[in-house]
Amino acid sequence: MSHYTLHPSWSEAWPNDIVPLPLGRDHLPIEPARLARFPGSRVHVFFVAPETSAVRPDAVALARRFLAERPDVGIFYADDAVVASDGGIESVHCKPSFNMALMLADDYMAFPLLIRAEVFAKVAMRSEPDIQGAAWYRFCLDALAAGIGIDRIPHTLLASPTPRPKAPSGPRAETASRWLIETGQPLTLQAGRVAGTTGLRRVFAEHPAVTLVIPTRQSAPVDDDGRQGRPFIVNFLDSLGRSTYPLDRVTVLVGDDEADDTVYAGRDDRFALKRIVTRLAPGERFNYAAKMNRLWRAAETDLMVLMNDDIGVGTPDWIEALLTFAMDPDVGGVGARLLFPDGRLQHAGMFGGIFGVCAHPWYMLPAEAPTYDGWAQTHRDCSAVTGAVFATRRAPMEAVDGFDEGFSLDFNDVDLCFKMRMLGYRIVYTPFAEMTHYEKASRRSEFAPGDQVARYLRKWADVLADDPMSSPQLRDDTDRVAPRTTASAWVRERPDLFTAARGTDATDPRSAREGL
Repeated sequence: MSHYTLHPSWSEAWPNDIVPLPLGRDHLPIEPARLARFPGSRVHVFFVAPETSAVRPDAVALARRFLAERPDVGIFYADDAVVASDGGIESVHCKPSFNMALMLADDYMAFPLLIRAEVFAKVAMRSEPDIQGAAWYRFCLDALAAGIGIDRIPHTLLASPTPRPKAPSGPRAETASRWLIETGQPLTLQAGRVAGTTGLRRVFAEHPAVTLVIPTRQSAPVDDDGRQGRPFIVNFLDSLGRSTYPLDRVTVLVGDDEADDTVYAGRDDRFALKRIVTRLAPGERFNYAAKMNRLWRAAETDLMVLMNDDIGVGTPDWIEALLTFAMDPDVGGVGARLLFPDGRLQHAGMFGGIFGVCAHPWYMLPAEAPTYDGWAQTHRDCSAVTGAVFATRRAPMEAVDGFDEGFSLDFNDVDLCFKMRMLGYRIVYTPFAEMTHYEKASRRSEFAPGDQVARYLRKWADVLADDPMSSPQLRDDTDRVAPRTTASAWVRERPDLFTAARGTDATDPRSAREGL
């Protein structure tokens, strides 16, 4: 019999219908026999977590509520905290609702897992040597392939000593890579931008045709001395030549408010350039949403990237990175990582709860500054991304009838994303498409009328109050993304949980098993 140290909190009373399944150092069950069905159980759920982690005292009551409310979910995960050796809280991991893009980048779910017993009848538990430590990560991937629903319990149910228990990066990447091959997906893995993470990369048998849809009025940057430079649209077209995507498969569709086409004269590009004059009638107010609706409907390809003209190509493989997700029929739109010209962060996906609107987290931080769980550098599903760079397909755009022209200047991109998500499409942010953005430099200096602001807040109040791609345990009064103090309250209030654990005798398995 192997020796182990079971945290004392596991010894508290468990009901017959929820069975604790403590895991050893290899993250495999200490007592595999517990996975056998229990005769006569009305509902049977396994609570899976490492043996040395402390379980929240009311974890069962919280879990039971979500189990009852969501019979469609076979596997739940919950938030977890990490406690340092001195008893201080090192980190709290507040997790979004199920997030496919984030799961393939990192084992964000980690532990605890609550798994209904019937799931084990459909999904085999694997324990191959080369995925040691990543067996539960693989189990969840296989559950997805079997049609099992996965979702979160937005409460901190577990506290673990350092290091945080999760699938090691090497076995996790090997597991994800093998799963992609076995499920026939034309995707491979590349190194992530944050240690321990990976990134998806589409394998193109043939590069599809794509249209870059760009509105412009030939505005140009102005330097400190008042000298006007070349138009933003010209700078973008020049930068497009740095792209690695086959440019003979790219069409740039420009919607130009200026009739004069002199700025485009003499170009010799590998991509096709098409231009539509979108000049406003006398007295007509500018409506970005209406203009973009006209332009994307004029595109002749299924794949489109809707863009501002004040964008500069950053990572050369930006189109490949966007299409990695945009070609997925489950995805409605994909946003890029946008930096200001001075290198500070402008966009890395958007959260609904911040400041009561859908705000940019980490706004104006240095590009390489650490962010919450590395999310600014990790691809993940979001509720919204900016329309400054937005890769999409014709089907989801037609399904939502494009942009809502009632939002003439602001909110139309967020509204578009929310509408797509309401139809079941995913919205994805990827940092592997990194661009420079002169935010708002090329648009008119107008502000959204108050009635549009009120309409937006009223229309999307539920999403803004509880964004499923964020967490109710994250603060909404800062754009820096941080847990609320309440997320770790029970850990701070029970310092005895870890002082007791340090005093447990690891040499006597009988004492560790008492109460189980």
